[in-house]
Amino acid sequence: MRVVAMARQTNAAYWAQRMKNMEDALLDQSYSYVENLEKQFAAAQAEIERQMARWYQRFATNNEIDLAEAKRLLNSKELKEFHWTVAEYIAYGEQNAIDGAWMKQLENASARVHISRLEALKLQLQQQAEVLYSNQLDYVDAAARKMYEGSYYHTAFELQKGLGVGWTMQAINEETITKVLSRPWTTDNQTFRDRCWTNKQSLVNSVNTQLTQMVIRGEAPDRAISAISKQFDVSRAKAGRLVMTESAYFSSAGQKDCYKALDVERYKIVASFDKDTCSLCADMDGKVFKMSEYQVGLTAPPFHPWCRCCTCPYFEDMNGMGERYARDAVTGERFKVPGNMTYDQWKAQQDALHGQGTVDKMQKISYNETADRAQFEKYKERLSADTPRYFKDFQALKYDRAAEYKDLAGLYSYKGRVPEASKADYKAYKAVKATGVIGTVRVPPETIDADILTFNDAHAARHGCTLDDAKGYVRAAKCTVRRKRWDGVSINCYSLDGAAYIDADTMKVKTAFSEKDFDPTTKAIAEVFR
Repeated sequence: MRVVAMARQTNAAYWAQRMKNMEDALLDQSYSYVENLEKQFAAAQAEIERQMARWYQRFATNNEIDLAEAKRLLNSKELKEFHWTVAEYIAYGEQNAIDGAWMKQLENASARVHISRLEALKLQLQQQAEVLYSNQLDYVDAAARKMYEGSYYHTAFELQKGLGVGWTMQAINEETITKVLSRPWTTDNQTFRDRCWTNKQSLVNSVNTQLTQMVIRGEAPDRAISAISKQFDVSRAKAGRLVMTESAYFSSAGQKDCYKALDVERYKIVASFDKDTCSLCADMDGKVFKMSEYQVGLTAPPFHPWCRCCTCPYFEDMNGMGERYARDAVTGERFKVPGNMTYDQWKAQQDALHGQGTVDKMQKISYNETADRAQFEKYKERLSADTPRYFKDFQALKYDRAAEYKDLAGLYSYKGRVPEASKADYKAYKAVKATGVIGTVRVPPETIDADILTFNDAHAARHGCTLDDAKGYVRAAKCTVRRKRWDGVSINCYSLDGAAYIDADTMKVKTAFSEKDFDPTTKAIAEVFR
């Protein structure tokens, strides 16, 4: 072994920053795997939807299909086409190392002379899932290998550079990496291959369930496709999380094995100083452990899915000076901080700069981005121009202007109940509610056919109102209030000139009165619309 002496680096910040830079560069590679996986999921989802729609168009009669029709056996021509399709699947599987159990199912299907329309479709759809998860397995395996190998060699390079000593190292072979990858490391004792299989089965079961329910209900595939789309979103998220978490673990494993090979005795946890760092990682930042205490999830990263922590070697003669990089919680720009600064000190600095609670708020914004984006799309669909035009403005409203956001959320909820309501209607609705009137307020008012109304003559005499007066109040109503009383449910119609209370069951006017007989609450309701 050839040894070359150089200047030794004893600055703690140097080690932390070098190892963090290395970890970030390796994780960037894993993000590219996630992006490719998302494209694979989108393609598989589109193909499943296409095949379902095609199958429905082929076998539905008058846009309907029942279970009996779905279970009808393929005729000779259809069976021939099916066998050709299965043969293509088998050929693809042989070339791309598809799961052996699925290959056996395909071989059995190719020999069958009786198979139903529904069974044939389920097999075709499962093929899409099998191909998708075979690709996912390849992606995770490739990412894990690259992370382990890259982490091992880069750690060795940084150690030699920092210690000021260069020496030759024996290369790690594929067999060693395969052994590392085959060891389960989570508490449920599952490898990433096990997780891929579990995720695949969950997706297949969901597709089959939706398909069967579609046939039983005898409906078009739209509802089933919508449900399957949601399941794909869940599966896609699981796949991305799996790639990043496994990448983080095998990067950590590569560092650990390199530390052992180079006789590093202690290591330190290094977290990122930015808005995406969780409280767990923040608490672990800077903690020092012996190599004998190295345990993923407890004393070493990853501490959770999507964890971005790493480790750096720790030596007794390290000094605490120097500098490392942090990010501004609001702008995201990098800047230097003292090497011995803790996460809590960085957080306090950012809160002092941008206002108390800024880091917690920015963490919440980052953590909720996916959910907020989905919410934003729903708000745009329902509220159109009444919601912020851009997503960043929507998040700014949600997290910076609580009262305005509460009002927007109220409008969204109200339009869910009253689709034709405008923003002005919602404002009037709130004002009517504020009068203290009892019952369910509706602006614009419920639609009531005034022509079918009958009249309670006793009340007519008391208030001096005719049936035509009552009908006029109903037609000119600005709002209605549906109220449950001892004598049943009434719909109270309020106009500027008068009010009419109608029995919801009989459509009989229970009472009607003009503006001069308004009580204080009714006057307050009328004032809302003047």
